[in-house]
Amino acid sequence: MLNEIFIIGKPNVGKSSLFNSFVEKKLALVENIPGVTVDIRKKRINFFDNDYMIFDSAGISNNSNNFSKEIRSFTINNITESAIILFVIDGKQGIDNDDFLVCKLVRKLKNQKILVVNKSEGRLDPYIKTDCFKLGLGDPFFVSSAHNIGIHELKLEIDKFIPKKNNKNELFESKKIEHSIAIVGQTNSGKSTLLNCIVDKKIAITSEKPNLTRDPVESNLQINDLYFRIFDTAGLSTNYKKKEHIQKLSEYETKRKIRLSETILIMLDINNYWEKKNRQIINSVIKESRATILVINKIDTIKEFSEQYIKEQISLLLPQTKQMPIFFISAKKKIGIKKLKNGILDFLNIWVRRINTAKLNKWLVETVNINPPALKNGREVKLKYITQISSRPPKFKIFSNYPDSIKESYKRFLIRELKKTLDFEGVIVKLIFSKVKNPYEK
Repeated sequence: MLNEIFIIGKPNVGKSSLFNSFVEKKLALVENIPGVTVDIRKKRINFFDNDYMIFDSAGISNNSNNFSKEIRSFTINNITESAIILFVIDGKQGIDNDDFLVCKLVRKLKNQKILVVNKSEGRLDPYIKTDCFKLGLGDPFFVSSAHNIGIHELKLEIDKFIPKKNNKNELFESKKIEHSIAIVGQTNSGKSTLLNCIVDKKIAITSEKPNLTRDPVESNLQINDLYFRIFDTAGLSTNYKKKEHIQKLSEYETKRKIRLSETILIMLDINNYWEKKNRQIINSVIKESRATILVINKIDTIKEFSEQYIKEQISLLLPQTKQMPIFFISAKKKIGIKKLKNGILDFLNIWVRRINTAKLNKWLVETVNINPPALKNGREVKLKYITQISSRPPKFKIFSNYPDSIKESYKRFLIRELKKTLDFEGVIVKLIFSKVKNPYEK
């Protein structure tokens, strides 16, 4: 099992900034407003020849509302017994009641604890050093995560608590992670609930409150003998002008995860699957040429519905989704989850398929004989041969004497025939055309 580091504290003390300093990348959203981080974010890191999983957490406060209490309980319950806790306070603001609340919770845990005074560059609260000792957690470490001050010393202190052995064999080996999945969709479509359901563990906070997920939440998933990294992402909206700055940052991270992930599960609420916003989200994913699966959620909220009718309506609204896998689930009631997992495996078998060149060219000859391309100024446009140049997504190249003269309608015809004949239905297929080299041309 990995050594674990868990960052905890009240809102806006710089926990996410400290997380980024350890990761050495700007992975967690950082804003000078409280409550930006809601879920728990994790990342594998290495320093001093030891491997760690570091966790960023939501801020804990004295607010009496139920949501704050849920965050508090969720954060504490996710701290394992073996984790080293970094309790972070703000060196410029000093210690207040929320800090003492977090300290009270932390002191009940049996974990190793390190008190970290962040934002310690420049002028500090004059009473901060005296107040730190009132917390009863020993000598504080003064750091500035924004300026990378004191981070090396903090790592040295963490290293003291780690048994001196090579723990690399205990890792969830990265080479086993063969595929990645991102869950995307509108706000409140059930993305976080699906993540918790599909990994069978509560790792993302769920609520009726919109825009709850901001940072992508990550977990590992195993389906049969395949290993996945799966991400819950922030809800996408199409009204860009009215978005707050933090929402724009969240959606930027969502779009980045779409580009980096292999399979995209697009969540659609069965009560509003026809909305224009959903069509725009689907189009944006299709443009990235990802393995796209539509997931119709919240089927438990409707007494009767026709799966076939909904599939037909989606195809009418978005013809490019024809034959795309569509699954009907209730993430809340755990209905249809097994079927969805099996569907992901079946779809990946198509996504990674490679076709023998001889079989491809046999298909090309037969297709062109039935329906040849239009002439170019009275000259025959020849499609010489075809080869598959990559998978994930499947990409093919056709060589022709006049590639620039092939009409878009004919290209679409070839893609439809290729998908239908060679069993790539539902998958985004790319077809590019290149000029054949003529050795007799000067």
